[in-house]
Amino acid sequence: MSPSILLNCCIIDFCSPFPEVMDSTTNAIPKAVATTLNFNSGAITEGPELFRIFWAMKNASFTRLQVRTTAALFGTFLFAFSVQVFGQNTTYLPAVARTGEYYPWVEGKSIAVVANATSLLPNGTHTVDHLISLGAEVREVWAPEHGFRGTQDAGEHVEDGKDPKTGIPIRSLYGKNKRPNLEWFDSVEMVVYDIQDVGVRFYTYSTTLSYVLDACVEAGVPLMVLDRGNPNGHYVDGPILQPGFESMVGLHPIPVVHGLTMGEYAKMVYGERWMPAIKSATFRDQFSTAGGLKVIPCQGYDHNNIFAQFQTPPSPNLRSLAAIAHYPSLCFFEGTPISCGRGTPEPFVRFGAPWLPEQDYTFSFTPEPDHGSKYPKFQGDTCHGERLAPKNYQEIDWSYLFSAYGSWKERRADGVDFFNAFFPKLAGSNALQRALQDGWTVEIWQDSYRHSEFQTYLNLRDSYLMYTNL
Repeated sequence: MSPSILLNCCIIDFCSPFPEVMDSTTNAIPKAVATTLNFNSGAITEGPELFRIFWAMKNASFTRLQVRTTAALFGTFLFAFSVQVFGQNTTYLPAVARTGEYYPWVEGKSIAVVANATSLLPNGTHTVDHLISLGAEVREVWAPEHGFRGTQDAGEHVEDGKDPKTGIPIRSLYGKNKRPNLEWFDSVEMVVYDIQDVGVRFYTYSTTLSYVLDACVEAGVPLMVLDRGNPNGHYVDGPILQPGFESMVGLHPIPVVHGLTMGEYAKMVYGERWMPAIKSATFRDQFSTAGGLKVIPCQGYDHNNIFAQFQTPPSPNLRSLAAIAHYPSLCFFEGTPISCGRGTPEPFVRFGAPWLPEQDYTFSFTPEPDHGSKYPKFQGDTCHGERLAPKNYQEIDWSYLFSAYGSWKERRADGVDFFNAFFPKLAGSNALQRALQDGWTVEIWQDSYRHSEFQTYLNLRDSYLMYTNL
């Protein structure tokens, strides 16, 4: 049994005989108890019973009945506190579940939350609901690609709306606005970002974070990033994005697989002054005075191991750990006449096209509309391709792309151009397209981008890392 679960069970067992201590609405010990016991950091937990300890209530007081349980509670809390302080904290927790690390910053504040369907505590509570329960006044939700509930297709515009559960207005950051307008900040004292990313440059949640950070700096409103693990954070690979190729699928000079959590990424974007408002010393000063950039680290994560603690798919077409792992290697096909499996049960675990030779690509599938793709590429047509087995990547596997291009070059499929306008945006330059057209091998291509610029990035990354990286 983990220390967190043991803690919750012990406290609930102690409190159950004394219903006057338990809050009937939240099934939690009231703020008064935690405050009197002086748990002023690190002691807020959540577990199987949705138990939370609240600590920052001013003018707290005990009722007479509550006093009689204090001695028993104190012993339990002392045990729990020692576990938390002296334990190794190896169990993974996203930052949002480490409430004691950020509670004083959000309690009583008017905030906007950048969130989607991945913004969950381990017990399934949504970040927005959790922040409301902590006394934050959530004024707005700002939604990235795929929307607040994560149901829109890739690239589909997300409309403004209202959350049916809470009635909170939802503003889209993937429609006419990619960057929050300054008037959005009129009634907001803080912005909180909590989204599960996959650590790949062309995954648009990181670009959204850059725009949100830049707008916060200009508005002088602090930004808190609740960090999460990166499933592709154990390696770094791919060419650096070059000037002139900035887009929603790549905004900064970083590799395809950048090896950063979103907290580390935000620190890099801010520290390197990569956005227009961040370049302004005046804006930075007012931003810093207001509270600046706060990154709340997750617990039990490092860059040495493959992160796999997911509760829900990060987007409609990354439905499995295998798909997330294959994504950096297969997404380049989005800029070619080859399907990545959208419109099938396993997007980004397969690829294919009707024109690929059946004798070389024996696996076949037929894309049809589904919840991840309303209009999949090659809808209704049989595609010949390959279904990939699960794989623990330490670098991008370029062989899928190079082999498929070789098949196209041999056959010159009628009326089919291999590269579309999206390809160089995904690649971050024209270099990959030229390498394919010039007949380079995978090895020559890898050597071409793993030069001084790539090594410079690795050194830069080291200066922003928050977690162990051997």
